[in-house]
Amino acid sequence: MSSADRHISDRFPWLTRARAAAGAFAVALLIVFMWPSARLVADLVVVTAIPGLIGAIVWALTFWVKARVEIERRQFQSMAVRRIAGIVALACMPFLLVQRASIYRRSPREVISDATQAYPDLKRRRIRVVVAIAHLEGDDGAKIEGRLRDALDGLDRRLHVIPVILNRRIALAGRPQGIAHLEAVGAVTGVRVHTLIWGGVKGVAHPSVGPLYQTSFGSDSQFSGVYLPADFKLPELPLDDLCNALRLIVATQSADELQQFMFKFGDALEPLIKQVRSMADDPRKTSGWSADARARVNLVLGIAGTASGTELKSEESLHTAVAYFQRTQGDWTRERDPLEWAMTQLNLGVALSELSNLDDRVETMRAAMAAYQNALAVYQSRSDGLDSAGVQLMMGGTFRAIAQHETGAANLHRAVDSYRAAAKGFDFRYYPASSAEAQRRLGRALRDLGENEGGAKDFEEAIAADREALKVYNKRHAPIMWAATQLQIAQCFDRLGWATSNGDYFRQSAELSRQLLDGYPDEDDSVVWPEIQINLGHALIGMGTFNRGSEIEYAQQAVAAFRAALEKLSLEHQATDWGTAKTDLGNAFLVLGEKAGGSDTYYQEQAIDALKDALKVYTPERDPIAWATAKYDLGDALVQLGERGPGIIYLQQGVQTYREALAVLPKDGALELRNALQHSLGIALDDLHQRGSDGG
Repeated sequence: MSSADRHISDRFPWLTRARAAAGAFAVALLIVFMWPSARLVADLVVVTAIPGLIGAIVWALTFWVKARVEIERRQFQSMAVRRIAGIVALACMPFLLVQRASIYRRSPREVISDATQAYPDLKRRRIRVVVAIAHLEGDDGAKIEGRLRDALDGLDRRLHVIPVILNRRIALAGRPQGIAHLEAVGAVTGVRVHTLIWGGVKGVAHPSVGPLYQTSFGSDSQFSGVYLPADFKLPELPLDDLCNALRLIVATQSADELQQFMFKFGDALEPLIKQVRSMADDPRKTSGWSADARARVNLVLGIAGTASGTELKSEESLHTAVAYFQRTQGDWTRERDPLEWAMTQLNLGVALSELSNLDDRVETMRAAMAAYQNALAVYQSRSDGLDSAGVQLMMGGTFRAIAQHETGAANLHRAVDSYRAAAKGFDFRYYPASSAEAQRRLGRALRDLGENEGGAKDFEEAIAADREALKVYNKRHAPIMWAATQLQIAQCFDRLGWATSNGDYFRQSAELSRQLLDGYPDEDDSVVWPEIQINLGHALIGMGTFNRGSEIEYAQQAVAAFRAALEKLSLEHQATDWGTAKTDLGNAFLVLGEKAGGSDTYYQEQAIDALKDALKVYTPERDPIAWATAKYDLGDALVQLGERGPGIIYLQQGVQTYREALAVLPKDGALELRNALQHSLGIALDDLHQRGSDGG
């Protein structure tokens, strides 16, 4: 016995080797139970599961007579084989079983409605983006890590960045970067760190500093928007330039985090973008940079410009971001740098998608789709399932956007297929947020498909997808996303009411909408809260349709809901939603005008004003279906107004409005709207004929 063993046995006589081994085994099982999804735990489970399964199979086979005969024939004792196999199985299988049990215990088996709970006070919620800087290899006197920390310490307070020093050095020289990555991940296990900066400073030609890496933690992708490479390599630049680039990278990551939780950061990125642009656009500086460094700086500018342009709703910023992504591809090519090229294509697609949200041009959407498809081709060729799923998630949104400008359901079907592929690619256990977002967007696309094709099955599948998303989103931790997902269910109930002629669905939709509005933190929300009000108005109109005698009461409540939505919306900033609310308000006034009777024309005049406002949003060239629908409703309001008086001017205007709507409809699409327009046009012409006019 060694002196160390003798010392331990003398001090702890009760601690035998067997008890020590049992204790270590129990601690290992406890770690697996507490952190079942940690990468080191996953590796341990894989390493032990294989011999454990083999041992369990061999142990079971020793109870079979033929197997025992074969074992004895090979000069092994079957009882000894059974004993050894059993020990191996007992030693290895518990890690897999405990991990599965822990994951199952943490995963909700059903969606428990928490609609009755109060919303959390979002004003008290604080976001802190903690950026750790490890001791850097070759950094004599820790001078460079100090410069990097000081650079991050002065960021705009709106970005909530907190830089700290991690008292650990992650060796990079002399071993694969993948091994260093695993150490970087393990270095912050159990520490609330958003990002870690690590690496060395003397591995590249002076005066550049590097190689340095930035690793983000959790289930989200890296700064670059992708999962592979697993770390984002910082551009190899002189120290002053590196500090400027790192400030913009960290600030952009913080801005992305803030956007996810609907926090505003205003123009906080703009001074940093301007500073880095002055570097990237100066040939005297860039001539000394490597091609990879130039590409990375341009990529950073593109990603930051996209984030800032989205926040500020600036087409100019987004166009500039697109230009930097295109410049990046001058240094990264598909043949030489496939992952970097695909990463750029993905981010180019995101910038173009955000730009299309502002310019609403199909050409921009198609350009975004082309970029996504380029990225997807690379990831699929390399069997990169995670990044393929991320691209499919983006493609689904673009297909859905294109579908709003074209007739038919082909692009909606493509959107559904893309979202299903994304949902399949994100394992719920390891990437819950991405999985939930894929399911939520799938539900939205299925809802749109149901509206286009009129099938109740699509709405039911949409509700099922939304409920899958609600296994992740809850009212306490993600109140806005929870409400947005519940809203989609309420919208599907409303659509099911019309699809099945079942008034109970309208009641469910209205009840759920009112539950969502109760205590909703609407102070800074110009997105979800107005949509809830709009859906409530829709449901109330439906309830009035199926409750004879109560139409006026429900229509009046609907008018109040639409007006409440319009208080949060504006033509300048939410044109589409504003136009939708104006159209719905006009229709609600039409219901009131039709049911109220009498000679008073107040409701018809209000309907005409609202519908004319809606037509400020749509154009026959860009939005033929939406424009024709608004024209159809306006024609109804004019005809209804004309029927209240003796003259024919409003009837003639109604006829002209119907004809204008019919003229822009595609010949092979929108048949239901075309039939409705022709029917209403016929009624209006009959009225004119009865009044002695030929209808013009």
